Amino acid sequence: MSITSLIIVFLSLAVAALWRPRHKIDGSAWGLLFIFVCFGLVTLWLVFHQDQDAHLITFNHLKPSLLYWILAVALVIFPRIGWGYPAKWIIGPYFPMANSEWFYLNQVLILLFIFLGILNAYMFLKFNDSVWIDFKESCYMNILVLMLVRINFIWLHIFKNIFDLIKQLFRKTTP
Repeated sequence: MSITSLIIVFLSLAVAALWRPRHKIDGSAWGLLFIFVCFGLVTLWLVFHQDQDAHLITFNHLKPSLLYWILAVALVIFPRIGWGYPAKWIIGPYFPMANSEWFYLNQVLILLFIFLGILNAYMFLKFNDSVWIDFKESCYMNILVLMLVRINFIWLHIFKNIFDLIKQLFRKTTP
């Protein structure tokens, strides 16, 4: 049994254990389960149907980039359709901020996820699988946590000023 199938089974059991009568499961738990099941099933299907002799780029190589780019697209679309800022759903209770600050954090996260997707694509195209796997397992979460802490406590005001300057420049150039 592969790690992917074990994760799908354990996440399903964890959500089932939390799902009791009169106990509402948070939307982020359902979302996490949905994402893992979808990506996991596609991975398992492609693993069982791939040519073992071909050493080409597989879905496992593309999966982190696709996930980061889907997150970036979701961060672009959700506020525009009135669903708010996804980062606010997850960390909002722990970091109370104004809506304008959530807007700037959302913009920075979009850029961060695009960068991480490009970085993953660069790593699996440029280096062999062992280097890519070591980088993926050791660096992505560290980069995300470090960037979120830096963005929230240090860079958020800098990015706010940069985005305000860009808005002013576009207002002056458009008739």
